[in-house]
Amino acid sequence: MGRVLAGAAAILVGLGLSRFAFPPLMPAMIDAGWFDAPRTAYLGASNLLGYMIGAISAAWFANRVGAARAIHVSMVTVSLSFLLCVQPAPFVWFFAWRLLSGWAGAVLMVVAASTVLTDTAPERRAMAGAIVFSGSGVGVLGSATLVPWLVGVSLGWAWFALGALALALTVVTWPAWRDDRPIAAETASSQTAAAGQGLPIAVLLVVAAYSVEALGYVPHALFWVDFLAREQGLGMAFASTQWGVFAIGGICGSFLTGWMAHRLGWYGALVAATLIMAAAVGASGLARGFVVASLCSFFVGAMAPGIVSLTSGYLAHLVPLSVHRRAWGWATAAFAVSQAVAAYGMAGLFDWLGAYQPLFFLGAAGLVLGLAIVALSRLPVLHAARFGARRAHPGEEP
Repeated sequence: MGRVLAGAAAILVGLGLSRFAFPPLMPAMIDAGWFDAPRTAYLGASNLLGYMIGAISAAWFANRVGAARAIHVSMVTVSLSFLLCVQPAPFVWFFAWRLLSGWAGAVLMVVAASTVLTDTAPERRAMAGAIVFSGSGVGVLGSATLVPWLVGVSLGWAWFALGALALALTVVTWPAWRDDRPIAAETASSQTAAAGQGLPIAVLLVVAAYSVEALGYVPHALFWVDFLAREQGLGMAFASTQWGVFAIGGICGSFLTGWMAHRLGWYGALVAATLIMAAAVGASGLARGFVVASLCSFFVGAMAPGIVSLTSGYLAHLVPLSVHRRAWGWATAAFAVSQAVAAYGMAGLFDWLGAYQPLFFLGAAGLVLGLAIVALSRLPVLHAARFGARRAHPGEEP
């Protein structure tokens, strides 16, 4: 359990702080004259660029230095990215640290999650994954509540406090990330065969589906608050409340989908979660009343990290754990690329259409398409062609 909680802390630092704590800092940076609006926006984009680079290189980096050291380096990097930016500095300084923090966040997402899964008994992986990925929701809620208060004290103090929090979590969880254990008999027997072949088609389909599903994440992550406040005319107080409901969903989601995985299996839970999120994203484009908007906020917030957890768990079911880090690294990289492209594409589409509503329908369509691709991975000829015809463990799907 110690390593599972350490994994949650790693995701909290790598996503909750590295990514989600920056948007609330942006208006204060502009008001304080640190940077103008365009340059501040570029700083936000640099984190996504770093995340994409980190997702591509995470497995290679962990193989070179070891998983424990990769996690240590990444958590320290995120801490420094805040502590070394507590006062105005040249744009290139901030750009470099935002880029590095994005890279470190991706490494933590790939390596920490994979390390926890390989260290957890099969029948406990669903709950372990739920705890690990709940760190993202905790980070969203903390960023939505604490950062505005910290900025009210002082912009420099806000950067310092976030860095101190990341560093404290790094120090507390440091002993949990020890050198990798010897490879278990099951993975050792399959590693030689796995080294000589690429990822199975079924795994590539899951990676492709996860990439397409990134479209469904963008409308809420970027436009939900402004859509409710201005386009729907519901006001900023209403929209801020919905962002809080979204964050609560993010905390609950991994546990909810972990329970679903235990009851339905990895594939069944992934299908159900994707359907729920597609319906919630599509309904968001029509949401006006408090109840409907709250349901959309909660279920999108819940299923977003839940699908991440379920995709990682389903990949661990399809391949030996010795290959999971590579497969999950590819999935994270594909998602990062698609998310960045979708973000810029939807921003351009909004500029052209002058309305957010179609973007939610487009996001729902991306989730439905991803679901269809996931379904192809269950074709008998593909599902049977897993590495080494790996036998199912108790608690896993046959």
